[in-house]
Amino acid sequence: MASPITTNLAVTVLLLSSIPAAMAAKKAPSRAQESFSTAIVLTDSDAITFGIQDFNPNSFHLFEDGDMGDDASLDLRNRVSVTTLPYSWVVDSPSPYFQHEFAVRGGYVYFENEISLDDRPDLPPDNDENEVFDAFFQYRLIWNITDTWNIKYGLGNHLMYFKNDHSYNSAESQTLQPQLDGYVYNVSSRAYVAEPNIELNYELYRKWGYWKYTSSFNYFYGKVWDQNREYEFGNPKGWYMVNGLKANYNLVNWSGYIPSAYTSFKRIDLSGDPVNSLGTDNYYELSIGLLLTPPILRDYVDNVGIGINMNYGSALKGGSLVLFFNE
Repeated sequence: MASPITTNLAVTVLLLSSIPAAMAAKKAPSRAQESFSTAIVLTDSDAITFGIQDFNPNSFHLFEDGDMGDDASLDLRNRVSVTTLPYSWVVDSPSPYFQHEFAVRGGYVYFENEISLDDRPDLPPDNDENEVFDAFFQYRLIWNITDTWNIKYGLGNHLMYFKNDHSYNSAESQTLQPQLDGYVYNVSSRAYVAEPNIELNYELYRKWGYWKYTSSFNYFYGKVWDQNREYEFGNPKGWYMVNGLKANYNLVNWSGYIPSAYTSFKRIDLSGDPVNSLGTDNYYELSIGLLLTPPILRDYVDNVGIGINMNYGSALKGGSLVLFFNE
């Protein structure tokens, strides 16, 4: 399973730029619910790629397309950190046509924001910090239809925890604290989310390397519980579909250590809760880079590398410098 290494990364998660007191309670049901749902997408490296350094492609004056990125999206990207620690393994079965794949992943999403009152932009903004922890386990049955085609049927399971820390930095916002605390701000939530999925793969090897086509569909639905207020209960739900092509082109063979050029193009479609957070129901990603098989731990590490990822059309639009691991 591919897993870009990520720190100080980027996306907008429930950007509540202002919340009038009269609407606070109505916002409460979607806040934890959308936070859990968005974190499911953000911690899946097949659905979105993060990097170690973000940039705005339009700042180089090579592009004049707002969907490629802007200063506002770059600022939003810098407010978010996403970290994932995935591991997967495959177990053979007596039949050559079937295999069993197991995967575990620890995920962490952090998002900070400044929130101002609608009618008082002159006041110091409140500080708002959000965290989502995700413990993920998945089993998938692999059906090897031919040497090049396979289908994976899976069921993922998320145990998640959401926490909000909000600081009221003005006397005016402090007057709203009794109405907001425990409902919208300074709350914590837990959730279980089931994620059935199916994935179709076509992989073709050639002397120059290989190329691969993948089409996957993930549906998720869950339950939030252990809340202080009854209207904070919710059901995280939605789906996302990934269609992508990627290719590795072998450059040279150095005594078995083969550096390769890597490229990937994906379209991701969304529905349900993550749409509001990501600002779209579809976006695109393009990655290019160089990979190298390391001289140590070859039984566990297929390759490492460095490259550039471009996100087009979502709230996290822009570019990132990416470190690849087992791509």
